Amino acid sequence: MENKITRNQSNLKIDVQQFQTEIEGWKQLLNSRMEENLLLKNKLADILKNNYGQNSLEEIEDFQTQFIIEDELIHSLRRDVNDLDNLLYSKMFEDGKIEKSLETKMDKLGKDITNSVTKFRILQSTFDNFHRKISGKREK
Repeated sequence: MENKITRNQSNLKIDVQQFQTEIEGWKQLLNSRMEENLLLKNKLADILKNNYGQNSLEEIEDFQTQFIIEDELIHSLRRDVNDLDNLLYSKMFEDGKIEKSLETKMDKLGKDITNSVTKFRILQSTFDNFHRKISGKREK
C-alpha cells in the first residue's frame, strides 16, 4: 500500500503512515492506562487488607466503581482503535469511499482519548490524595 493516497474530491493527500503512527500510539497509551489502572486497583486492595477506617468504606467503594468503569472505557477505546486499524487496511479504503469518514473517525477518537486521559489523570490524582490520607491515618 502506498503511504499517500490522493483524495478524489479535494486532491489532498492522506498520509496513511501518519494514521498508522497515531493508531500505534493510541494502542500503547491504552495498554499503559490498563496497567496504571491495575496498579490503582492493587493499591485499593492493599487499603482493604490493612486497617482502614469504616468511615472510608464509601470512598473505597466509589473508587472501586470508578476503576471498573475505567476498565470498561479502556476496553471500548481499544475496540474503537482496533476497528479503525482494520478500516485503514480494508479494501474499501483503496476505493476512496471511506477516506473522509476515516479522517472524521480518527479526529473523533483522538478527542475521545484525549478527554479520557484527562479524566483518568484526575481520577489518579484524587485516588493518590485519598491513599496518602488513609496511609497517614494508619501511621498515627
